[in-house]
Amino acid sequence: MEGLRIRLLGELPELPPSPGAELLLYLLFRPGWRSRDELEAVIGDLDAALAAIAESPYGELLESEGDRYRLNAHSDVAEFWEDAYRDWEKTASLYAEPAPGFSSQIATFQRWLEEERRAFLHALWGTAIGKAGAIVDQGAVDAAVALLRGAEQEYPYEPAAALDLADVYWRARKPADTARVIEAVMSEVPAEQRPRARLNLAAALLRSGESERALELLKALEAEGGPVGNWAAVHRGSYEVLHGDPETALRLADEVYRAAEASTDGELAIAALMLKGESLLRLGRPKEAVHALGEALGIHEIMGRSFSPLTLALLAEAHAAWGYTDKARELAEKAFKDARLQHDPYAASRALWALAVASGEDRYREAARVEAKKAGHEPWKRYLENIG
Repeated sequence: MEGLRIRLLGELPELPPSPGAELLLYLLFRPGWRSRDELEAVIGDLDAALAAIAESPYGELLESEGDRYRLNAHSDVAEFWEDAYRDWEKTASLYAEPAPGFSSQIATFQRWLEEERRAFLHALWGTAIGKAGAIVDQGAVDAAVALLRGAEQEYPYEPAAALDLADVYWRARKPADTARVIEAVMSEVPAEQRPRARLNLAAALLRSGESERALELLKALEAEGGPVGNWAAVHRGSYEVLHGDPETALRLADEVYRAAEASTDGELAIAALMLKGESLLRLGRPKEAVHALGEALGIHEIMGRSFSPLTLALLAEAHAAWGYTDKARELAEKAFKDARLQHDPYAASRALWALAVASGEDRYREAARVEAKKAGHEPWKRYLENIG
């Protein structure tokens, strides 16, 4: 019987009587040798299980070497793990629920089996998400979204992977999908991950245009404090600065910046200074805005990071408002070039708007609106529509 290929994915083979069935499944789920200690942690009466296998048709496949055991048989499980996280098409073609319909009389084994089923589903989603993320990086957003939505139609969510799925939708500029996925699994998200998931949900709702729900959630997170509360303040400020309350946005920016200094959080400091710069710009204080945004670029340098095109675009708009139009055009053109290289239509739209402010040319205004529609950023799109 050497070379026998046993299927466990999507079907249940004929099994020896319990508890040998549990041991057989355990041996086959992952290829290679298993130690006696490892097996006894799942199957208490290992000798009885081995005896059950020895008396079954699988007996001649059982091999032992000291205190190690394995089955000399091929399985679709081994094939699945060979391609998992590497090849989406092969992984999807092999995936099915392990041993469907099977449940163990042994509580320890049943828990292990349920964990193993989640591991298979997590690997499936991880492979899909990995491929979709790579496609997004190449700029083929529609293809990535089509892959993910197709997977959603075929497979149930696995909570941990679902948060990664939501993140790829965010990167693909599909905030409504981001919010939809997070909400679908929120009740299953571990407690320690839930604040971050709530923050991501609020940000997605805000960007998709559901501002009332988003602001309510952001204020609740701010009240809870901590790092997530600081980022919630940044998101709320980014909305307020575009929709009529730059004074509140400036206050939030100053509070967050102080928190960033206290925790030496460079990313948070950059976000706070960008919010401060834009708030000062909307308040008619462009010189101060230039200084704040220049400080943000300084932190980029300290952290060894390339300047973000969004920061450059904001700085360009501030220079234009201050009257330094040549400098504004130079910065905005670089911001636009970098945004295009990074497949970032939101930053591209902001750069084009800065060019419009610096030059007064309507063609840049229209181009900014075109990029805003691609960006999936409803607050910014509405701002451009309202400003005329």
